[in-house]
Amino acid sequence: MTPEYLTILAVIAILSVVQSFFGMGILVFGTPALLLMGYDFATTLGYLLPASFIISLLQVLSAGFGRVPVSRHLYLLCLPGIGAGLWLSDGGPLSTWTNTLVGATLLISAFVRFWPPSQRMFAIMLDKHLPSYHLVMGIVHGLTNLGGALLAILASGLNTEKEAIRYTVAHYYLAFSVVQMLLLATIMEHHSILTGNLPAVGVSAAVYLLIGNRLFVRTSNWTYDAALTAFMALYGVAVLLKT
Repeated sequence: MTPEYLTILAVIAILSVVQSFFGMGILVFGTPALLLMGYDFATTLGYLLPASFIISLLQVLSAGFGRVPVSRHLYLLCLPGIGAGLWLSDGGPLSTWTNTLVGATLLISAFVRFWPPSQRMFAIMLDKHLPSYHLVMGIVHGLTNLGGALLAILASGLNTEKEAIRYTVAHYYLAFSVVQMLLLATIMEHHSILTGNLPAVGVSAAVYLLIGNRLFVRTSNWTYDAALTAFMALYGVAVLLKT
Protein backbone atom coordinates (compact mmCIF):
# COMPACT_ATOMS: atom_id res chain seq x y z
CA MET A 1 0.00 0.00 0.00
CA THR A 2 1.22 3.48 -0.85
CA PRO A 3 1.56 6.22 1.80
CA GLU A 4 -1.28 8.08 0.07
CA TYR A 5 -3.63 5.12 0.38
CA LEU A 6 -2.66 4.55 4.00
CA THR A 7 -3.62 8.18 4.65
CA ILE A 8 -7.00 7.57 3.04
CA LEU A 9 -7.51 4.45 5.16
CA ALA A 10 -6.69 6.48 8.27
CA VAL A 11 -9.30 9.09 7.30
CA ILE A 12 -11.85 6.34 6.66
CA ALA A 13 -11.06 4.67 10.01
CA ILE A 14 -11.60 7.92 11.94
CA LEU A 15 -14.80 8.74 10.07
CA SER A 16 -16.05 5.19 10.60
CA VAL A 17 -16.32 6.10 14.29
CA VAL A 18 -18.36 9.17 13.31
CA GLN A 19 -20.62 7.08 11.07
CA SER A 20 -21.08 4.61 13.91
CA PHE A 21 -22.59 7.48 15.94
CA PHE A 22 -24.75 9.22 13.39
CA GLY A 23 -25.41 6.70 10.63
CA MET A 24 -23.34 9.04 8.42
CA GLY A 25 -19.87 10.47 8.43
CA ILE A 26 -17.74 8.71 5.84
CA LEU A 27 -19.49 10.44 2.93
CA VAL A 28 -20.58 13.67 4.63
CA PHE A 29 -17.14 14.43 6.08
CA GLY A 30 -14.92 12.23 3.92
CA THR A 31 -16.00 13.87 0.67
CA PRO A 32 -14.78 17.36 1.57
CA ALA A 33 -11.68 15.87 3.23
CA LEU A 34 -10.61 14.01 0.08
CA LEU A 35 -11.55 16.93 -2.17
CA LEU A 36 -9.31 19.13 -0.02
CA MET A 37 -6.55 16.53 -0.42
CA GLY A 38 -6.75 16.98 -4.20
CA TYR A 39 -8.74 13.94 -5.36
CA ASP A 40 -11.43 14.34 -8.02
CA PHE A 41 -15.07 13.58 -7.27
CA ALA A 42 -15.25 10.16 -8.97
CA THR A 43 -12.10 8.92 -7.23
CA THR A 44 -13.42 10.21 -3.92
CA LEU A 45 -16.61 8.20 -4.43
CA GLY A 46 -14.63 5.06 -5.20
CA TYR A 47 -12.64 5.34 -1.98
CA LEU A 48 -15.54 6.16 0.34
CA LEU A 49 -18.59 4.26 -0.91
CA PRO A 50 -17.54 0.68 -0.01
CA ALA A 51 -16.69 1.71 3.55
CA SER A 52 -19.96 3.60 3.95
CA PHE A 53 -21.91 0.66 2.53
CA ILE A 54 -20.61 -1.91 5.01
CA ILE A 55 -21.31 0.23 8.08
CA SER A 56 -24.82 1.11 6.87
CA LEU A 57 -25.50 -2.58 6.24
CA LEU A 58 -24.35 -3.55 9.73
CA GLN A 59 -26.43 -0.79 11.31
CA VAL A 60 -29.59 -1.76 9.44
CA LEU A 61 -29.18 -5.45 10.27
CA SER A 62 -28.59 -4.76 13.98
CA ALA A 63 -31.14 -1.94 14.46
CA GLY A 64 -33.41 -3.82 16.88
CA PHE A 65 -35.96 -1.58 18.60
CA GLY A 66 -34.67 1.46 16.72
CA ARG A 67 -36.17 0.17 13.46
CA VAL A 68 -38.82 2.61 12.18
CA PRO A 69 -40.79 2.88 8.87
CA VAL A 70 -39.04 4.57 5.93
CA SER A 71 -40.83 6.76 3.38
CA ARG A 72 -41.57 5.20 -0.01
CA HIS A 73 -40.31 8.44 -1.57
CA LEU A 74 -36.77 7.17 -0.91
CA TYR A 75 -37.23 4.64 -3.72
CA LEU A 76 -39.65 6.53 -5.96
CA LEU A 77 -37.93 9.93 -6.04
CA CYS A 78 -34.70 10.11 -4.06
CA LEU A 79 -32.79 7.26 -5.72
CA PRO A 80 -33.62 8.41 -9.29
CA GLY A 81 -32.52 11.89 -8.19
CA ILE A 82 -29.16 10.46 -7.13
CA GLY A 83 -28.72 8.96 -10.57
CA ALA A 84 -29.44 12.30 -12.24
CA GLY A 85 -27.14 14.20 -9.89
CA LEU A 86 -24.29 11.71 -10.28
CA TRP A 87 -24.54 11.93 -14.07
CA LEU A 88 -24.37 15.73 -13.89
CA SER A 89 -21.35 15.57 -11.57
CA ASP A 90 -19.33 13.52 -14.09
CA GLY A 91 -18.41 16.17 -16.62
CA GLY A 92 -21.78 17.89 -16.65
CA PRO A 93 -22.20 21.67 -16.49
CA LEU A 94 -22.55 21.60 -12.69
CA SER A 95 -19.44 19.52 -11.97
CA THR A 96 -17.23 22.57 -11.46
CA TRP A 97 -19.50 23.73 -8.61
CA THR A 98 -19.10 20.54 -6.55
CA ASN A 99 -16.95 22.05 -3.80
CA THR A 100 -19.21 25.09 -3.41
CA LEU A 101 -22.31 22.90 -3.18
CA VAL A 102 -20.59 20.69 -0.59
CA GLY A 103 -19.70 23.60 1.68
CA ALA A 104 -23.01 25.42 1.28
CA THR A 105 -25.04 22.28 1.99
CA LEU A 106 -23.15 21.61 5.20
CA LEU A 107 -23.39 25.20 6.47
CA ILE A 108 -27.10 25.51 5.76
CA SER A 109 -27.76 22.22 7.50
CA ALA A 110 -25.71 23.23 10.53
CA PHE A 111 -27.62 26.51 10.79
CA VAL A 112 -30.98 24.77 10.62
CA ARG A 113 -29.97 22.30 13.34
CA PHE A 114 -28.50 25.05 15.56
CA TRP A 115 -31.46 27.46 15.52
CA PRO A 116 -34.67 25.92 16.98
CA PRO A 117 -37.14 28.25 15.16
CA SER A 118 -35.69 27.14 11.82
CA GLN A 119 -36.11 23.51 12.86
CA ARG A 120 -39.81 24.10 13.48
CA MET A 121 -40.21 25.84 10.12
CA PHE A 122 -38.35 23.02 8.46
CA ALA A 123 -40.61 20.44 10.12
CA ILE A 124 -43.68 22.21 8.72
CA MET A 125 -42.08 22.37 5.27
CA LEU A 126 -41.20 18.67 5.39
CA ASP A 127 -44.79 17.77 6.23
CA LYS A 128 -46.07 19.68 3.20
CA HIS A 129 -43.31 18.94 0.70
CA LEU A 130 -41.92 15.51 1.59
CA PRO A 131 -41.86 14.20 -2.03
CA SER A 132 -40.07 17.32 -3.33
CA TYR A 133 -37.63 17.21 -0.45
CA HIS A 134 -36.69 13.62 -1.31
CA LEU A 135 -36.08 14.52 -4.95
CA VAL A 136 -33.91 17.53 -4.07
CA MET A 137 -32.00 15.48 -1.49
CA GLY A 138 -31.28 12.82 -4.11
CA ILE A 139 -30.01 15.31 -6.68
CA VAL A 140 -27.83 17.05 -4.07
CA HIS A 141 -26.41 13.71 -2.97
CA GLY A 142 -25.65 12.67 -6.53
CA LEU A 143 -23.91 15.98 -7.21
CA THR A 144 -22.00 16.41 -3.96
CA ASN A 145 -22.11 13.13 -1.98
CA LEU A 146 -23.60 15.23 0.81
CA GLY A 147 -27.28 14.41 0.73
CA GLY A 148 -26.64 13.25 4.28
CA ALA A 149 -26.62 16.88 5.37
CA LEU A 150 -30.27 17.11 4.32
CA LEU A 151 -30.95 13.56 5.48
CA ALA A 152 -29.85 14.47 9.02
CA ILE A 153 -32.53 17.15 9.13
CA LEU A 154 -35.13 14.78 7.73
CA ALA A 155 -34.31 11.97 10.17
CA SER A 156 -34.19 14.23 13.23
CA GLY A 157 -37.44 15.91 12.14
CA LEU A 158 -39.24 12.58 11.96
CA ASN A 159 -37.71 10.97 15.08
CA THR A 160 -36.49 12.05 18.52
CA GLU A 161 -34.52 9.04 19.80
CA LYS A 162 -30.97 8.63 18.55
CA GLU A 163 -31.51 4.92 17.75
CA ALA A 164 -34.41 5.72 15.41
CA ILE A 165 -32.51 8.63 13.84
CA ARG A 166 -29.44 6.49 13.18
CA TYR A 167 -31.53 3.66 11.73
CA THR A 168 -33.33 6.05 9.35
CA VAL A 169 -30.04 7.55 8.18
CA ALA A 170 -28.40 4.13 7.81
CA HIS A 171 -31.34 2.77 5.79
CA TYR A 172 -31.19 5.72 3.40
CA TYR A 173 -27.41 5.57 3.15
CA LEU A 174 -27.48 1.87 2.39
CA ALA A 175 -29.79 2.55 -0.56
CA PHE A 176 -27.71 5.59 -1.59
CA SER A 177 -24.44 3.66 -1.67
CA VAL A 178 -25.87 0.73 -3.66
CA VAL A 179 -27.18 3.04 -6.38
CA GLN A 180 -23.98 5.10 -6.47
CA MET A 181 -21.69 2.06 -6.69
CA LEU A 182 -23.78 0.53 -9.48
CA LEU A 183 -23.69 3.74 -11.49
CA LEU A 184 -20.00 4.31 -10.77
CA ALA A 185 -19.10 0.79 -11.91
CA THR A 186 -21.31 0.65 -15.00
CA ILE A 187 -22.35 3.91 -16.63
CA MET A 188 -19.37 5.93 -15.36
CA GLU A 189 -16.90 3.02 -15.88
CA HIS A 190 -14.96 3.54 -12.64
CA HIS A 191 -15.24 -0.06 -11.40
CA SER A 192 -11.48 -0.38 -10.91
CA ILE A 193 -11.59 2.23 -8.13
CA LEU A 194 -14.21 0.22 -6.24
CA THR A 195 -12.58 -3.20 -6.66
CA GLY A 196 -9.18 -1.84 -5.66
CA ASN A 197 -10.52 -0.41 -2.42
CA LEU A 198 -11.65 -3.54 -0.57
CA PRO A 199 -9.28 -2.98 2.40
CA ALA A 200 -11.42 0.02 3.36
CA VAL A 201 -14.39 -2.32 3.86
CA GLY A 202 -12.50 -4.41 6.40
CA VAL A 203 -11.20 -1.33 8.22
CA SER A 204 -14.66 0.22 8.53
CA ALA A 205 -16.33 -2.99 9.66
CA ALA A 206 -13.68 -3.57 12.33
CA VAL A 207 -13.90 0.00 13.62
CA TYR A 208 -17.69 -0.19 13.82
CA LEU A 209 -17.78 -3.53 15.63
CA LEU A 210 -14.87 -2.94 18.01
CA ILE A 211 -15.13 0.79 18.76
CA GLY A 212 -17.83 2.85 17.07
CA ASN A 213 -21.00 1.05 18.04
CA ARG A 214 -19.87 0.63 21.63
CA LEU A 215 -19.32 4.38 21.89
CA PHE A 216 -22.74 5.04 20.35
CA VAL A 217 -24.46 3.07 23.10
CA ARG A 218 -22.80 5.32 25.70
CA THR A 219 -23.62 8.59 23.89
CA SER A 220 -26.51 10.80 25.00
CA ASN A 221 -29.02 12.36 22.61
CA TRP A 222 -27.66 15.83 23.42
CA THR A 223 -24.07 14.87 22.57
CA TYR A 224 -25.26 13.17 19.39
CA ASP A 225 -27.05 16.30 18.16
CA ALA A 226 -24.41 18.84 19.20
CA ALA A 227 -21.49 16.93 17.71
CA LEU A 228 -23.21 16.46 14.35
CA THR A 229 -24.01 20.17 14.09
CA ALA A 230 -20.41 21.14 14.96
CA PHE A 231 -18.92 18.79 12.37
CA MET A 232 -21.22 20.08 9.64
CA ALA A 233 -20.29 23.69 10.33
CA LEU A 234 -16.55 22.95 10.53
CA TYR A 235 -16.33 21.08 7.25
CA GLY A 236 -18.65 23.51 5.49
CA VAL A 237 -16.32 26.41 6.33
CA ALA A 238 -13.23 24.41 5.34
CA VAL A 239 -14.57 23.50 1.90
CA LEU A 240 -15.84 27.01 1.14
CA LEU A 241 -12.45 28.45 2.08
CA LYS A 242 -10.84 25.93 -0.31
CA THR A 243 -13.04 27.10 -3.18
